[in-house]
Amino acid sequence: MVETGLGDVHAIALDRLGQVAPGRALALTESVTIDMDTTDVEVYGRLKRGVAFNHQGQRVGRPHVATWAEASVALAADLGSGRDDPRATASELLGRALAALPAPARAGRIRLRADAGYFAGQLARAALFTDVEFAIGARRTAPLWRLLDGVPADGWADAIDLTDTQVAVTGYCPDWWPAATRLLIRRVRLHLDRGQVSGDPRARRRRTLHPDQRALPLAELADADAVFGYSFVVTNLDVSTGAKAAEAEHWYRHRTQVENLFRDSKHGAALNHLPSGHPAVNRAWMWGALRAATCCGWLHHLTATTRDGRLVGHGVRGGQAMIATLRRRLVAVPARLVRHARGLTLRLPPGDDLLAEVLARLRVLPAPS
Repeated sequence: MVETGLGDVHAIALDRLGQVAPGRALALTESVTIDMDTTDVEVYGRLKRGVAFNHQGQRVGRPHVATWAEASVALAADLGSGRDDPRATASELLGRALAALPAPARAGRIRLRADAGYFAGQLARAALFTDVEFAIGARRTAPLWRLLDGVPADGWADAIDLTDTQVAVTGYCPDWWPAATRLLIRRVRLHLDRGQVSGDPRARRRRTLHPDQRALPLAELADADAVFGYSFVVTNLDVSTGAKAAEAEHWYRHRTQVENLFRDSKHGAALNHLPSGHPAVNRAWMWGALRAATCCGWLHHLTATTRDGRLVGHGVRGGQAMIATLRRRLVAVPARLVRHARGLTLRLPPGDDLLAEVLARLRVLPAPS
């Protein structure tokens, strides 16, 4: 029910955007990216239901969210425990996310990106059957390291907007995955003299090293010709050339945009805790936070302007302000409601004010039909 209502909100907001900024609305619908990710919300009540200990020993609930990356809004979500594997329900969540997209957005190109926690053939097949292109992170297993050893020296192309980083493509299709699946490999050169590799074998970056180098102490690593950290992505995107592979990797790298929505929901809309012992209440609490972040996303698109070809809003994060900033500059604004000329007038503080600017832009929106 919540997702159905949220889909109506997306459709209405996109329609209004199409009337005030047709070019921006068209750009949102021409190419749609669905990001899938989870975030852990720590709780402390040992009698709370629907939560469990995660691998870090924290008792958590785990929102599992699908977002529309370009619009910075939520499409579908589930609330699980710290032990829930997101792969089990990922294909169903994708279907619900597609249903929540407005019709113009479903008619364009749709791509899915997710990290290695979603490495599952079931999700890849669900994407294939719904005409969704995918790029999903792969775990660093022995077969992938063997494929890496077979990449020729001239098979690497420079990555976009990253120094000391290259990408390569090789044939790899796990069982029961779509036949067009390929393996995209990214390697980043690490400099030991800058402290980019830890001496602790449990360090996260050290786990990205080649197995032949991973167990070496720093003194022996320093004698190596080069030290690289590797990442693997399975995809059915067009990566037939080095330029196309670099473009695909650049797009996939920005899957971390979903973290902005999580951060906004936690620090601006109280998703940093789950207050009740009842899972249904916590689920409603989660949706309240995600809806607040979604409203913030659409408010940005409806009130932002374009300057020098770039979208400029009210914050520094791609022009988009976080909820806490909007609350301070747009909601918690002192004002006086006075009666003047047989009408009510809202008198704002002197000087330039974001509230006055946003209200002026919202007033020009056409009335709902």
